[in-house]
Amino acid sequence: MQSNWKNFNAYYNTYYNAEKNYEAGLEKNLSQMRDYNPLQPVRIHPVPVNAGAEDFDKAIQKAADILRRHDDTKWVDDAIFLIGKSYYFRQEYFSADQKFRELYVNSEDPQMRQRAIIWQGRALLEMELHSEGVAFLYERIEQFEDQWKPEQIAEAKALLAQHHVEMENWQLAAKFLSEALRDLQKTEYRERGYFLLGQIYERSEDLEAAYNAYSKVSDHFSEYRIQYLAQRKRAEVARSLDRNDLALNIFESMVRDDKNLEYRSELDFELARTEHELQNYRQAEKLYNDVLHSDLSRPTAEITARAYYGLAEIYRFGYENFSKAAAYYDSAAQQNVLPDRLPEDFEAELLAESFGNYARIKSEIALRDSLLKLAQLSPDEFELVLKELREQKIQELEAIRSQEQQELDQMVTVNQVENNSGIESSDNGFLNINNRQRRQNLRQQFYAVWGNRPLADNWRVRSMIRSSAYNEEVEEISTAEEELEIFDIEIDLSDIPFSTEEQDSVRKRIAAYNYELGNLFFLSLNMPDSAIHYFQKAIATPSSENINMVSLYSLAELYAVEGIELKAIEYAEELLEKYPNSVYSSRVAEQFDLQLNSGKVLSGVSPLEVYRQIMQDDSLQNTIKAERLKQLSYNFNNHPVAPKALYEALEAYTEAGKSDSLYSRKISDWMQIKQDTSLIESQMLEDLSLKDSTWDEQNISTSFPYVGASWDSARVVADTFLVMYPGSELHPGVILLKQELEMPESLNEGVETSQPTESDTVVSEGYLDCEDIGEELNVRGGLQQFLDGIDLTNTEIVTEIIYRFKVNQRGIIEEYILQTENADEEIKNKLEQGFERNLSFEAVLYQGQAVSMECNYTFPVGS
Repeated sequence: MQSNWKNFNAYYNTYYNAEKNYEAGLEKNLSQMRDYNPLQPVRIHPVPVNAGAEDFDKAIQKAADILRRHDDTKWVDDAIFLIGKSYYFRQEYFSADQKFRELYVNSEDPQMRQRAIIWQGRALLEMELHSEGVAFLYERIEQFEDQWKPEQIAEAKALLAQHHVEMENWQLAAKFLSEALRDLQKTEYRERGYFLLGQIYERSEDLEAAYNAYSKVSDHFSEYRIQYLAQRKRAEVARSLDRNDLALNIFESMVRDDKNLEYRSELDFELARTEHELQNYRQAEKLYNDVLHSDLSRPTAEITARAYYGLAEIYRFGYENFSKAAAYYDSAAQQNVLPDRLPEDFEAELLAESFGNYARIKSEIALRDSLLKLAQLSPDEFELVLKELREQKIQELEAIRSQEQQELDQMVTVNQVENNSGIESSDNGFLNINNRQRRQNLRQQFYAVWGNRPLADNWRVRSMIRSSAYNEEVEEISTAEEELEIFDIEIDLSDIPFSTEEQDSVRKRIAAYNYELGNLFFLSLNMPDSAIHYFQKAIATPSSENINMVSLYSLAELYAVEGIELKAIEYAEELLEKYPNSVYSSRVAEQFDLQLNSGKVLSGVSPLEVYRQIMQDDSLQNTIKAERLKQLSYNFNNHPVAPKALYEALEAYTEAGKSDSLYSRKISDWMQIKQDTSLIESQMLEDLSLKDSTWDEQNISTSFPYVGASWDSARVVADTFLVMYPGSELHPGVILLKQELEMPESLNEGVETSQPTESDTVVSEGYLDCEDIGEELNVRGGLQQFLDGIDLTNTEIVTEIIYRFKVNQRGIIEEYILQTENADEEIKNKLEQGFERNLSFEAVLYQGQAVSMECNYTFPVGS
């Protein structure tokens, strides 16, 4: 009697209330809307959310009273179990784990110990201790092998399967989950369990089993979202099995179901995707666009991203329009979507950049190709083209003026509406300042008359005169000026390469662009056929020695990858024949077991060992280290370590620049200016009002942090690297760094257009003459190294050849003209090939600034 009374008292005074609080918290927690991501494995046991915490806290307190006041009753095990579950749903998993361990150790009831095992497995799952969870559940399942109730061992195996899922052990996960599903007690567990089983089979590429698992979800209805996703996944798997007609039937049936109205955009996307898989590109394109621009249902960010991605794939593979593909990839990349909401092969950002580069390079090729064709026209044909271009410009100008006139007409209409609106009220205040409709009308009227004019004094008087709609005399003057402006239209012919030398230079530039395209398709887009096409175009036209050499090497490599051995050897032999001393020749000779006949042998010095010594010497200052690395790269420019050495020299110069106190003071201001680029650009685009705007361009020039000798050297090395090693894998990084270090236009103009003193002379185009300022050009790496590299020492002619060079501020050659008359043609050709391949000069400093130079340079040749 006494024992029964204690149990009765403990239950109704304490445990009953604790259980009621727990049930209230559980109902709040489980009733929250669950967001299932079909691209990620679902959980059979729902993950706790932040709801019901207060009720769980009360349950913990009241259950703890059992342990303090009624520890000799039968409700002790239940109280510990209740506390553990309350901690679990409060997301305090460590405390929950401790309570379940305590229950397992202290309880003598086998059923209660089995419950403790199951809930401890759940706690370990949420704590992401999957290895520990697998070991724990294996041990306990075997320990109680003959004592487990069917529904409890099923739940334990379901938990074991979920731990294996997190560890991506798909085969074991499928085994344990299949064993568990038939005995799981709760319908919602079986529903989510079959859905998870389908996901597991998908990942293990057993698509037939996945289709069957998704089909069984409908036999265990609990939550419509899971039922909908299972139907969708069943259709997707059918599509992967090439049963596209079945997939279409499923999706169309789902579209017709009224319960799926909120999922309309998802289903429309899947229909588009199915047509895409069937290669019905026109229909798929239409459906993708319907998804993006539907008036009935607004697509989610992930559906928008995937629809744009689908359009990009159609234009890439279906229409082979890579420029449009680039635009769609970019649109897909701009959507703000978490990565786990997108398929694993979703690479919009990377592909947008790659195809964007393709579009840019193709545009450059088309421009230069057009300029070449113009240069080769007869005089009559050229005049005809100029006439057509001028008429086109006139039409464009007239269209712009027609638009301006429409805006003026709109202004008159606004005035009329405003004058007839009759909005009068004493509540609107002085000048109707409180009337929002009147203020908006006046704002529109102002923009109609003045446009988006800058808020500054002395702004474009001419524009003000043009936009006056009420002064007839000014209108006549403006009309006369417009007619005069049309009459004075001129076509810029400065970029057309009329001379033979200019045309050769353009052809070499086109070859370089074709090489870049080949590299893009080879390395970034994994499209070997396209890569081969562009590498062949690069070597089919006149190109620099380096472009030709690397293109031949790439073709040999590509054909080897494609398994076309004869073609690969053909290009390898051509490379060996033309460039026997190159590092690429050494590679193909080793790869294809060919004979390498190199007439030039490096000295006993090991460039790699020198590089290691320089890099490991921590006592060297950054500038000294940079100079040594740079010299190493110049001396052994054909060695594989040369690009790396020059890149490390660039890094060392930047580190030296960062140690300057001027850099430390300016870098934060510069970062702030860069963040506000959009504002600066919008101000710089104002036509003639820049000088009178309130923005001071000195904000950029005075805050630019990359100023000084180290940064000048870094810019020179960056330019040199891009010229010497265009095929290096480090090339993209150097381009990015070069762009970052690019001096603002105001600083460049300050150097190139600075007014000379009376004793100085500035030649045309902003180049300083060496003789006028008492400077001379010095070959970077030394003249002798350059001459050795082009093998002029064995010629029988002893002479000097003079060239006049135009070099930029970093010593890179922009133009060269032969000054020596009747120069030997063979020597001239060898020298100019060397210029294209690896000649550059040291930067010339004048009055503390690196400057562009125009100078004569003499090359001694012969033995």
